This record gives sequence, structure tokens and C-alpha cells, in this order.
Amino acid sequence: MRQKFLSITQRLRLPSICTLCNQFHKENLAVCTPCLEFITPLGFACQRCAYPLPDNTYLICGHCIKKPPFFDRAYIAYPFEEPLRSLIHQFKYHNGLYLARFLAKLMLNALPESSFTAECLIPVPMHPKRLRQRGFNQAAILTTLLARSLNIPYDLVKCTKNVNTVPQASLNEAQRRSNLRKAFHCSDLPFKHVAIIDDLLTTGSTANELAHILKNTGVEQVDIWCCARAVSKD
Repeated sequence: MRQKFLSITQRLRLPSICTLCNQFHKENLAVCTPCLEFITPLGFACQRCAYPLPDNTYLICGHCIKKPPFFDRAYIAYPFEEPLRSLIHQFKYHNGLYLARFLAKLMLNALPESSFTAECLIPVPMHPKRLRQRGFNQAAILTTLLARSLNIPYDLVKCTKNVNTVPQASLNEAQRRSNLRKAFHCSDLPFKHVAIIDDLLTTGSTANELAHILKNTGVEQVDIWCCARAVSKD
């Protein structure tokens, strides 16, 4: 089901340079296999929101039991820690598009090997003004790579962001929820099971708002796929 991402260096059998250790390697990704070992897997985590759990005694965290999110499941394999934190920041804020295939590979690592049934992939949309400033939507780039690898349909236009909200990173959890109200719009989709694609899940406010809107249009199951999960130090 999973296809390898091909690059010019792979087709020409040229060596790549690892963005972490600056050494030549034969893989076709921006990070070599030895450096990949420094990106620690998330381990046991809540199946609903991917927040770390001490063991596999329970599948759902207490927060999701008390207040279930609108999305049904989060597929995330790694915590938002170094060196992955710097790689994601390089990708998003410093035009590090060469990292896209590597980050998509990390997202594939979080998916089950079989019985996968998502019918369509949808990126978290950006407001047009923010899109012009950054020049690209990182979630849309990841979406296209994943969809092509898994041979799943994707849609880049049905969900839009119509309010140019304050950046979520500067807000607390309550402010994030309030900041996103009525910020998104989603047209009807001919799918019952979709996956929302983004680089990072922090409080889940963005994913939750989008999932809520999608379910109001008739979607029955909404999953979240991200590269990393932010984990509180508390």
C-alpha cells in the first residue's frame, strides 16, 4: 500500500546529504537512517488525541473521556521534540520544502499496515493572506505526497479559512478555541471517512473545529494525521 517517494537523486543514484549530520548517505530522504534514531517515537498514546499515556492499560486519556473531541482518532508517531521540532520549523518558516518527503514518511510510520479506510485527505487550510505571506501551505504539500503514496483521493479546495485569525502559537487553549470559531468553511464532500492533515497537533483546537464542521456537512468519521504531537511539560 505504501509506495516509496522518488527523488531526482534516487533516480540518478546520487548521494544525499543528511540535514542533521551533514554526511553523505544513500537514502532518498533529507535525514539519514542513523539520525532517524534520534527522533524518538511517541510510544503509548491516547487513540483519540495521541497524547502520551504511561502504558497501554487504557486506550483513551482522561481528557478525551471527559470531553471527547469531534475528531475520532489521531495518527501521530512522534512527539514535538528536538530534532523533529527544528525540522518542522525549518519546513514551515524557512522554506524547507526539501524536508516535505521526510516528514510525510514520518506520518506514514504512524498509520496501520492494513485495514486502512480513509476515503479522502484534507489539509488544514490557510487564510489567503497568510498563504501569500508564507508562499505555500505546508499541510497541502504533505497532503499531496501522502495521497499519491497511498493512492487516496485528496481535496485542497472544499475546506477554506475565511477569517485571518491571530496565530494559534501565541494563545492558550481557551483562546485557541475562541480564536477559531467561524474561521473555517467546508463544502459538502461525497465521503463518509476523511483525514485532516497537518504538521503538528498542539491542543487540538484547529483539528477539532475542522472536524466539527466536516461532521456538520455529513462526514461520519474524521481522523487526524500529523508529523508530531506537542506534549506539555507539566
